[in-house]
Amino acid sequence: MILGDYPVEEIYHVLKNRRHVNEYDTDYVPEKKLIEDLLWKSWKVTPSKNNFMPYHCNVLGPDKVEEKNKIKLISAIHKDRTDQFDSYYFHPNRSKFVDKKNPYFRHLASAPYMLVFTQRLCTPNEYYRKAKEKNGDFYDQMHEHKLDEIMSTTALEVGMWMANLSAFALEKGLNTSVIKCYPGARSSWRDFDWIKHTIVCIATIGKAKTLRREVMTEIEKEDDKKPEPEEIIKWI
Repeated sequence: MILGDYPVEEIYHVLKNRRHVNEYDTDYVPEKKLIEDLLWKSWKVTPSKNNFMPYHCNVLGPDKVEEKNKIKLISAIHKDRTDQFDSYYFHPNRSKFVDKKNPYFRHLASAPYMLVFTQRLCTPNEYYRKAKEKNGDFYDQMHEHKLDEIMSTTALEVGMWMANLSAFALEKGLNTSVIKCYPGARSSWRDFDWIKHTIVCIATIGKAKTLRREVMTEIEKEDDKKPEPEEIIKWI
């Protein structure tokens, strides 16, 4: 069976190699042109409700070292913080503590490329502009006060984007990882003037130096398994 240009079995053999990255190889930086091509392909094949694509894919390249380190710190501290920790997100003594306590955030700082997906306000294409003008149609994606209400839809779309990007990256020998562990409050991101709306997810792309399961003990790997398909797939 052929799906597009690929045999279905070949697609499976590509995707089954996806792994969460523990740390990226900092000696290997994929060319910007390659990353641009992978992002374009992801944009091309990812569908969107009403063709709005209500998010930005903000790309932090190899030169954004300080920003990526800050994002790593914010995300790692968020995992074990209480409200009283807010005042020292960027305390200089926190970095070593965070890295030792939770090494699984290393991929954020070591990634040559980081993607920060944020919500955005949209304008309709010509088709939906005419529908709005003719029928008075209302589109949540165009209104600031509706962004929270459509977060689940936006997150679904970004998830599809990242699933596609992961497949395209694997074809080129690259790895990707995604996290949802970070504070939602805008005040936590005051040093990032390009973050205008809520973050949907943070992702990384590059060539893995070590994978998450490679740094786990045998017992940890045995314990850390996804549910069996019978528990997830329910025929009604």
